[in-house]
Amino acid sequence: MVKFEIVSSRTVEAFEKEKKFVAYMLQARQESTESRVFDPDPANVERRYTHFLDLYNGLKKEFPALLNNVQFPRKIVVGNFDPNLITTRCTAFEALLELIANDSRLRDSPPAITFFQDIELNDARRLINEGKFDQALSVLETSFKLLNKVYTDRSRVVLSALCRIVACAGASDGTLAGPVERWAQLALKRYEAVSDYDLLLIYIPLLHTCISIWEALGRDKSKLVEELNDLRRRGMKVDSVPSLMEAVDGLSTTI
Repeated sequence: MVKFEIVSSRTVEAFEKEKKFVAYMLQARQESTESRVFDPDPANVERRYTHFLDLYNGLKKEFPALLNNVQFPRKIVVGNFDPNLITTRCTAFEALLELIANDSRLRDSPPAITFFQDIELNDARRLINEGKFDQALSVLETSFKLLNKVYTDRSRVVLSALCRIVACAGASDGTLAGPVERWAQLALKRYEAVSDYDLLLIYIPLLHTCISIWEALGRDKSKLVEELNDLRRRGMKVDSVPSLMEAVDGLSTTI
């Protein structure tokens, strides 16, 4: 079971067109209901009040009955940096997240997926477009860590995040082959039990990217090549396919 906690907050000063705001550090960790098992590697991401507000409004619109008793702090014009207000907001954020953690309908909804995924995803896309692949990789790893705690191992949103890490190596022309190898191996392992047709369309670009990574690292790629040949014999298109990044971008992550 995933446990959410706002572990800290900080004031971010105004920069260019961005106004001063409070950033809340959200931590997600796995907790066992049977024993007190400490999660040694929690996920930590920052969110703003507006992100929580969008989450609340989205869930309220889709599931009004489920959020009927949720008291969410209203937006104010002045006083946003008052310590008492920040504490009150943290408590409200945690209550909302606890509700989400305990209800799969809320957790699997588009507003929740957007909240947990899109901030890091947009940052990573920007960094990739700027050619800052190492920074993008760090952001994508953080995103995967969070999503992998919130959703199941082979859900679309988690597999998409994992494949996007591998795709980052492909976009970098092999410069990230070493750091990404372990993620590529994990992606291949996760795909062993996947049967969803749309997800299998990503599997073929994944194989091509892994072959490129294996070549860059001098690894034996024969098993991956044979897997592609087997898919070809089964009638699947394995040549002239989109890049892994393009394939992942084209996949809906709705669960």
